[in-house]
Amino acid sequence: MARRNTQASSPLRRGLEMPVVPGARRLAVCLLTFVLACGSTTEPDPSPGGGGDNGKAAALTLSPDGATLLVGESLTLAALAVDDAGEVLEDVQVDWSASPPGAVTVTGGRIEGVAVGFSVITARVGSASATLNVLVMPSDESSPSSAEVLTSAHEAGLINDEELLAYRVYAAFGDPRLPLQYKARVDPGFDATSLEDLRQRFNDLSAPMQAALGMYMLRPADPGSWLNAPTPDARLSSMEEPRCRPFSGGWSYVKDPASSKVRVWYQVNVPGQRDRALKLDEAIAKDIWPKLMALGLKEPLTDEAAPCNGGSSQLDLYLVRNMADRGLTVPEGWDRTQAATYILLPDNADENALKGAATHELMHAIQWSYKTRGRQADYGWIRDATANWAIDHVYGTLLVGPNQQQQFEHMFAGCFMNSPDLPLESQNTGYCTSSGAKEAGRDYGAYLFFQFLAKKYGPSVVVAALAKLTTETSSLTAVDSVVPGNLEKVWPEFSKVLWNGTPISTRAESFKAWDNLKEVSRHSDLNADLSGWPEASDELHDELYNLSNRYYLIRFSDPGTRSVLFHNGWFKNITESKDPVKVFAFWKDEAGAWHDEDWSEYEYVGFCRDMQAQRAQDVVVVVSNAKFAPGGGGTLKAAETPSLKRSNVGCWKYKGTTRSVLKGTGWSGRGKTLDANVEFTVPGGFAIPDYDDPSFPHTKRVGGFMLMPPKGDFTLDIDYGSGGCRYTHGPATYPLVDAGGMLLTNPFNELQSPDPDIQDWLSHPSRAYTAALGDARLVSVSVTGGPDCRGPELDVPGNILLTDDGGTKPVVSPTGELSGQFVHEGINFSWALQPQREP
Repeated sequence: MARRNTQASSPLRRGLEMPVVPGARRLAVCLLTFVLACGSTTEPDPSPGGGGDNGKAAALTLSPDGATLLVGESLTLAALAVDDAGEVLEDVQVDWSASPPGAVTVTGGRIEGVAVGFSVITARVGSASATLNVLVMPSDESSPSSAEVLTSAHEAGLINDEELLAYRVYAAFGDPRLPLQYKARVDPGFDATSLEDLRQRFNDLSAPMQAALGMYMLRPADPGSWLNAPTPDARLSSMEEPRCRPFSGGWSYVKDPASSKVRVWYQVNVPGQRDRALKLDEAIAKDIWPKLMALGLKEPLTDEAAPCNGGSSQLDLYLVRNMADRGLTVPEGWDRTQAATYILLPDNADENALKGAATHELMHAIQWSYKTRGRQADYGWIRDATANWAIDHVYGTLLVGPNQQQQFEHMFAGCFMNSPDLPLESQNTGYCTSSGAKEAGRDYGAYLFFQFLAKKYGPSVVVAALAKLTTETSSLTAVDSVVPGNLEKVWPEFSKVLWNGTPISTRAESFKAWDNLKEVSRHSDLNADLSGWPEASDELHDELYNLSNRYYLIRFSDPGTRSVLFHNGWFKNITESKDPVKVFAFWKDEAGAWHDEDWSEYEYVGFCRDMQAQRAQDVVVVVSNAKFAPGGGGTLKAAETPSLKRSNVGCWKYKGTTRSVLKGTGWSGRGKTLDANVEFTVPGGFAIPDYDDPSFPHTKRVGGFMLMPPKGDFTLDIDYGSGGCRYTHGPATYPLVDAGGMLLTNPFNELQSPDPDIQDWLSHPSRAYTAALGDARLVSVSVTGGPDCRGPELDVPGNILLTDDGGTKPVVSPTGELSGQFVHEGINFSWALQPQREP
């Protein structure tokens, strides 16, 4: 079947014309079905390129036939030489040059833009030559990416849906048909999503667009593919009649492969591709294939029934020039639940990156071997997550990037850890920060969930989840049915490990220990210091997506931040609605020791930072929602808004002085004065880190610091005259007696108690307090004066301190001090007490 295969010009509606190709619809069908007459071919020499055929070259063609580069961007050209009969010559050596040389460099067909300008590239093989023009444009890392530029143009109505698709394909594969105004930096993703979109939408495209993009529907080695673009030269006329043969001229595959399951293809006249193909073939045979098959996974389906199958039933893997993304697994046919496949990989990746990408894509080929209950695309997140997990399983440490310092899969970890508040199944983009993965979806980082499952429960769980897709239309129900204890048990465990910061990162069960992952999950940072303010309160998030987590890192350093109260707004969800929410906390004390606590069934949790045992420095709060709907999505709303309150109200000890002065009616002299040096201190039993006060159900470390008994001493000084007699005592100092009084504080009045007396006290405003001290011992008072002044008399010291009479209570001053004056029954009480920190 004859067909024209002329490369179309750029299909821009504005400023560029879309050619109307006769029979375009028939061409599209041909490209898709590959229903072509099969023939035979002579296999090329396994190691060409020495130049032995240079003298036979009659014509030379370059692909692509033009280039626009940014400064710093590279593109690889392929030179196709033919003899007088139009047969492709493969043992040729190409000489390359650039004129003028300032804008680009060219080495072995690889051109790199080095300065803004224009250059002509010339390739020579013997007496044949070919040229192409290269334009180099300025580059700015702060400028929008290609994806952003095209999206903005589409939203502005400058390009339609078909043009958006075409330009995304052109940008991803260095196609010179991309209009100049849309040339921008291409941030690589993993799977070539633009090509996936093209394959899904091809039948619905207009005939001109099918003609323009049809070459991308062919396998790379097939005649007429985008990598074998035809030329108008008459001596290449044979290219206009594609035959279904194992490969087009200029392509070969690894002979005597180490792997009997995979055929690795490369372009003969592209320097370095053959060496990469050999190394990749060895890696597949030695590591990738056996380690994946040892898991009990199914082998990829054979493509022997496909009309054009690369000449064998093996899985075909093609090294592709100028592919921005890291790979793509392409299913044959139209069955979206099960298919034979072939794989595309970029030829410019370093050896380790190529191994990692091959592992990822081979896992996709394995996934296509399972006949899923729903469409494979509908299981998107689990497919990409398990494919990236496969990299870690096969290569525990696969270092890539500058100086090979980053593990391959780690570049995608941030996609997930930067968005822990999104649901597990989310495929949103924009969260990847690694330079090699900025355009990747969040699901590529979801490999962490499967890494967790494999490390904790064994890799068989991952295999079982994939197998379950054959009977489940929901990936979430598939996973839920195979993990031990279901997701309700496993997801909270994962949420703690996903934190991956201190203290988790120091433990055996951590991504740091398992895989040396140093990244920490994104979290809300809260500096909880009061910094001179008497109190502060911050509300935390009250809504959480299903199968998601939130993390808070709360830091304390100010000694004046004394009383802390965390309100668990999820308490009623957990205890009444039975929602699968967990609230965990890790907190570090002053000695540097970390404590793990489950706050899920506590409504309030407190810290008294005046106490050494409760002097929290860092607090990590993890809120985990294990609920899910089979179709994904959904949220939970907290019954009450979670919050963190803190104040400078002392909670361990108050220390200071008090004075009471009594001057009776008609008295002369100083009167009766009691000066006390006093400390009010929390009883020792209340100071432990795990104290739960029975007067405050569903709370932790609250209430104990409300009631403080005193100790200290007081000086009694009596010296007054009355009725002609003088009464004196002391000054004499006495120790305070046990049970001689108390101090009652109310740092936070949100608490509830079943005890009516305590609840009555809690009805007062926060920061309220009340105190009383007294002494009922008998002391001897001297009586001197006239004959009627007989003594001594017995008296009691009486009230040492009263702050109120049961009405309005005093409140802690903004400085944190307890100070004031109060007059009761003729006695003037004054006090000044400062909060103390336990040394």
